[in-house]
Amino acid sequence: MRFARSGGRRLRAAMVVVVVLAVGIPAAAGAQSRSSSEIERDLREAEDEASRAEGDLGQIQARIDAAEVELAELGVRLEEARGQLNAAEGQVALAEAALGDAQEQAELARDEHERAVKALDQAEALLHAEEAKLSTHLVESFKHGTAGAAEGAMMLEILRRAQDPNEFAVGMKQLRTVMDVQDATVKRVFELRDDQTELADDAARARGRATQAAADAEQTLRVLDELREQAATLAAQVEDDEQRQREVLASLEQTEEETAAFLRRVSSREDTLRVQLRDARAEEAAAAAAKAAAEAAAAAAANTGGSGTPGAAGGPPLNGILCPVVGVVAGRDFQNDWGFPRSGGRYHQGNDIFASRGTPVVAVGDGEVVRWNPPSRPTALGGVTLTYRTADGSEWYNAHLATIAEGLSVGSTVTRGQVIGTVGNTGNARTTPPHLHLGRRYAGSWVNPWQTVAPACG
Repeated sequence: MRFARSGGRRLRAAMVVVVVLAVGIPAAAGAQSRSSSEIERDLREAEDEASRAEGDLGQIQARIDAAEVELAELGVRLEEARGQLNAAEGQVALAEAALGDAQEQAELARDEHERAVKALDQAEALLHAEEAKLSTHLVESFKHGTAGAAEGAMMLEILRRAQDPNEFAVGMKQLRTVMDVQDATVKRVFELRDDQTELADDAARARGRATQAAADAEQTLRVLDELREQAATLAAQVEDDEQRQREVLASLEQTEEETAAFLRRVSSREDTLRVQLRDARAEEAAAAAAKAAAEAAAAAAANTGGSGTPGAAGGPPLNGILCPVVGVVAGRDFQNDWGFPRSGGRYHQGNDIFASRGTPVVAVGDGEVVRWNPPSRPTALGGVTLTYRTADGSEWYNAHLATIAEGLSVGSTVTRGQVIGTVGNTGNARTTPPHLHLGRRYAGSWVNPWQTVAPACG
C-alpha cells in the first residue's frame, strides 16, 4: 500500500525526534545545577524539534487522510464487486436450470430413439415371418402352376376323394379358407413393409432430435462453465479487496496509536522542561534578591523566553427514462445477458436485473397497461407479470414479480417512476435468486433493452 510505505518512513523520522528529546534532555532531578539560560536553550531546542515533529505529524495526518479516502473508494469497489458476484451467481443458477432441462430433453430424445428402434426391429421380424410364409405359398403355387391352376387341381382332388356331396362341400369350404389366408398374407406383407418404412423414418427423426438435444446441452454446459469461471474470478476479486481493506484498517489503527503515543511523549517532555525552567527561574530570582540586598549597587539580570509556532444494439433510444429497479447499478447488479441460453433451447430475450425480494419495480416512463398476470393467475414461464406501452410504442414486459401494485390492471395508466410491483422469482425462476426479467418489444419484435436502460441505472 502507498500509505503503509511512505507513511511508515515519516513515522520513523518522527520517532527519531522522540529519541533525541528523551536522550538529550537531563532529568528533573539534576535541574537545580543548571541555569535558566541553559534550560531555556534546551527548551528552545525542544520546541524547535517539536515544531519539526509537528510538521512531520502534519504529513503523517495527510497520509492518514489519503488512506481514509482510499479506504472509502475501496469500500465502493468492494460493494460493486459483491454486486457483480451476486449477479454472476444468479446467471450461474439460471444456466444450471437451463442445463438440467437440456440434459433432460436429451435423455427423453434418446429414450424415444431407442423405442423407435425397438419398434422397427419388431416390425422387421414380423415382416420376415410373413414374407417366409408368403414364400411357402409361392413355392406351392409354382409346383401346381398358377394360383388358378392350383386351385382347380385341388378341386379335382377334393371331388375324387369325396364319398358324398356333403364331404365335397366341406372340402370346398376348407379350400376357400386356405385361399383367403394366402390373400391375407400378401396383404399383411405389404402393410408390414409400409410400417417398416414409417418406423424407420420415426427412428431417424428421433435420432436427429437426440443429436440436437445433446448439442443444446453441450452449448449450455459451455456457457455455464464460462459463467462459473466469471463467478470464481469475481469471488477472488472480492476476497482480494476484503484482504486489502483489512490491511488498510490495520495500518490506520497502528499509525493512529503510534502517533498518539508520540504526541503524548512530546507533550510530556515539554511539560518537564517548563517545570524545570520555572524552578530554575525561581531559584535565580531568590539568589538575585539576596545579592541585591547585599550589594545595593548590583543590577538585576533579565531573563528572556522563546516560543515555537505549530504549523465511471437495441431499439431506438428513449430519452428521460428511469431505471426499472430502485437502487440497482448496471454492470454490478445486472449485465447485458441478451442472447444467453435458457431452458428448452430458448435464448434470453431481455435483461435479468438482480435485487432483493420486495425491491420496488417502477415504470421507466409514462404508459398504459396492456397485459398482466396477477398472483391469482400467474403464467408458467413469467409467473406474475405486467406489460405497459410507452408513447414511442415500446411494450415493456416485467416478469417474475412477487407482487403487482394495487389498482393496476389492463387499461390502467402508469406514470414515469410509479411503483408497479416488486422483485420476486415467480414462474420458471422459482429456483433462482430474485430478479426482474425486463423485456422490450418494439415494432412487433423483442429488442435488447440494455442500451436503453443501462445509462439510466448508473
